[in-house]
Amino acid sequence: MSKHPAVAYMRGVEDGSIPAGRLVRLAVERHVRDLVEGPKRGLHWDRQAAQHAIDFFGFLKHSKGEWAGQPFLLEPWEQWLLWMIFGWKRADGLRRFRTAYIEVARKNGKTTWGAGLGLYLLVADGEPGAEIYSAATKREQARLSHGEAVRMVRSSRALSRMVGVVKDNLHIRATASKYEPLGADANTMDGLNVHAAIIDELHAHRNRRVVDVLETATGARRQPLICEITTAGSDQTSICYEHHEYARQILEGTIDDDSWFAYIACLDEEDDWLDEEAWKKANPNLGVSVKLDSLRRTAQKAKRLPAAQNAFRRLHLNEWT
Repeated sequence: MSKHPAVAYMRGVEDGSIPAGRLVRLAVERHVRDLVEGPKRGLHWDRQAAQHAIDFFGFLKHSKGEWAGQPFLLEPWEQWLLWMIFGWKRADGLRRFRTAYIEVARKNGKTTWGAGLGLYLLVADGEPGAEIYSAATKREQARLSHGEAVRMVRSSRALSRMVGVVKDNLHIRATASKYEPLGADANTMDGLNVHAAIIDELHAHRNRRVVDVLETATGARRQPLICEITTAGSDQTSICYEHHEYARQILEGTIDDDSWFAYIACLDEEDDWLDEEAWKKANPNLGVSVKLDSLRRTAQKAKRLPAAQNAFRRLHLNEWT
């Protein structure tokens, strides 16, 4: 029997056959270690719950670009993320992770994956009256990810029978649940009762307002989830860098927090930024949504124009600059 793609990814990271940076290797090691030590802390891993999230993506289709109209086939690393977020449970059977910090280079499918995640949390997470938000610095930015979710619903016969669409609102009347975009420029963010939020490009947030409001608005929920999906930024006083550092310290074992999941795909300090093999560490979708030829052209421009180097290393190698 062939290995499950998520298992194959994990094993590949462990044995080095899949290029991965130190922090991704530490994320895998954390999972393996917790399979043994987690029960002592009241944690267990539920394969059925993990697979349930993965299977949901089988109802989804891409809506733009070269894959428009085609089924959303999760890459092994994307399946592994879902396995971690939804597979780990506490002793009371509720979800272990309340925050998921995911940091990868641009064009690795973050927005599309996040839209699918939001739909799963709306449709299949078993939360009555769920409020799901796609959050960004501005409502227009939040509409990018949310709009992808709207198109996914409209292209799925099964979902379109269940989920209503009214402008920026996705809703399920039977459970009184909704999924909407939310921007920091909204007139008010008071009164939210957040079951889940997908914060796209956290590095663009210049203050803590959105994150703080969303976190405090989850208090009445049984198993809320705040998922922060971002590329590295350039402001080391930002909320994103604060969360990057917190996630890094969790992976390194200097902070214990069983409620945080962390995945940071980046090069290692000793890597040459022009080494194409090293690029794979920050771009798990290299060869899929990330095109090697395009990356090469951008790298050569960055090599010739020093002013462009920081942008290349931040956006395409996920390096804080």
